[in-house]
Amino acid sequence: MAKTGPQKIPGASQAYFYGTGRYSGSDMEVNCGVAHTTEGRSVPSYSGGAEAPTVTGLPDCKAKKLRWYQHYDVDESARALMNKLGGVETNTANVFQIELVGTCDPKTRDAWVKAGHRQDIDFIYWPDAPEWALAEVAWLVRWLHDQHNIPLSCVKDWLAYGKDSRRPGVTPASYGASPARMSMAAWQSFKGWCGHQHVPENDHGDPGSMDFARVIALAKGDSKPPTTTTPPKKDEDTVALTTAQDARLARVEKKLDELASGAAVAPWTYRNPAQDAASKAAGHRIPDMHGRIENLQTTLDGLVKAVAELKEG
Repeated sequence: MAKTGPQKIPGASQAYFYGTGRYSGSDMEVNCGVAHTTEGRSVPSYSGGAEAPTVTGLPDCKAKKLRWYQHYDVDESARALMNKLGGVETNTANVFQIELVGTCDPKTRDAWVKAGHRQDIDFIYWPDAPEWALAEVAWLVRWLHDQHNIPLSCVKDWLAYGKDSRRPGVTPASYGASPARMSMAAWQSFKGWCGHQHVPENDHGDPGSMDFARVIALAKGDSKPPTTTTPPKKDEDTVALTTAQDARLARVEKKLDELASGAAVAPWTYRNPAQDAASKAAGHRIPDMHGRIENLQTTLDGLVKAVAELKEG
């Protein structure tokens, strides 16, 4: 089958191009696309091309750009999908494959944050990707539509790589034989965009609940800010500070409990009549530890409430 249209993506690096070597693919005419996430923070080696997609998008968060690395020609089969014997074709079924560097797994995101990496600064969590990152994917989706006629449409359900009410009791919800996984017949007639989680003969659940509908809207020229009913996401520095506040508040709470208990059972350790008289005679202010405890408790309650509000967004 002859390749038609431009085969090299404008501006994409060809430094890791595998289409002229051991893992060269088959010629085809793309009419659909699959989105993956690498579950890492750098461009994978792909075993020298044995498991490579068509392209990889590496976020440059500072520049708010995706750096594209092309591994195969547009109309050449890639190798990032599982293809079992005796079923349907996957990699060679006219599919263009994008790997997005980052993660769709909330556990991985949390582990990276705990290790000191900052979301949207050091890595992208694709189910909550910033608008600029979705717009960068949309640029490629639009180019593929204009040059290769891949429809500007996508599947409806993108299940979370974690808990999802649409698949209760199963985590990750998007993994394995989920309701979002296409039948072989549906896959054979599919055109447009889907995720790894939708492809038959595969069990991976990436890219999770990525907002690919927003990608399609941006590819169609929608420049309006997205509408959402969820609270704006918190800055990762705030999350780290909140965790530190939690630990500090726990220590303060313990100390207050000790002070309050001591004041109740041994008030003379806080108020001594002889010392009070001497202090009054000298014109000194008499400390009221009971009052101080109450003031500290009021302050602590305010801090606890403030931290709770921060966590809620």
